Amino acid sequence: MDTGLIARYHDSLLPTPAAPDSEQLALLALGEVLASASSDNHAFGALQGWRLNGTQQRRIGFAHGEQRCEVVLQHDGQGFVLAIGDDTFHASASLHGSRLAANLGGKQLQATLVRHGLQRVLFADGERIAVDYLDPYAYEEAGVHGETHLKAPMPGRVVALLAESGQTVAKGEPLLILEAMKMEHTIAAPADGKVLAFYFAAGEQVNDGDELVDFEAD
Repeated sequence: MDTGLIARYHDSLLPTPAAPDSEQLALLALGEVLASASSDNHAFGALQGWRLNGTQQRRIGFAHGEQRCEVVLQHDGQGFVLAIGDDTFHASASLHGSRLAANLGGKQLQATLVRHGLQRVLFADGERIAVDYLDPYAYEEAGVHGETHLKAPMPGRVVALLAESGQTVAKGEPLLILEAMKMEHTIAAPADGKVLAFYFAAGEQVNDGDELVDFEAD
């Protein structure tokens, strides 16, 4: 034993955390969807994936260091279907606080999911995995000042306006729902502020990059 021991055996004492496997990613995605559904405070949060002439799909991304992982989740009427690379899981799940109970293809799993900002930490089967949730509509808070024009991230159709012109809203509050390729995307307030105007009405088509909301940040 000497003061150079840690440096000599660094790789074995402090190994690089393993990337999440498909099962862990499935649990993370289920937790994300269930946590989002429980926090929805508008009517569309109660639809649970129902769509006219189609099914709702949601792409959920996570980052583990430099690695990017994506889960495609779809409601199947009774539960969820998750596609992760070449793996597919038929699943059902429930979330109570931080406790997640899931059935993945007949396998019963229990996990604890901790959410802090965009970080997600999963404790399951004696292992711990930490990832960052990739919010496709996240804004750098430091860059949000004064008037902000929120733009469409892709071509689609405006499903609903969730606020009114002149309304004061908090950061993260949903403003508009955009549907594209049978997937629903929520445009949220990038900071505390006021909705000045909507440029499109519900039912109208928009192109990639079209300005959707005139927003004034506090």
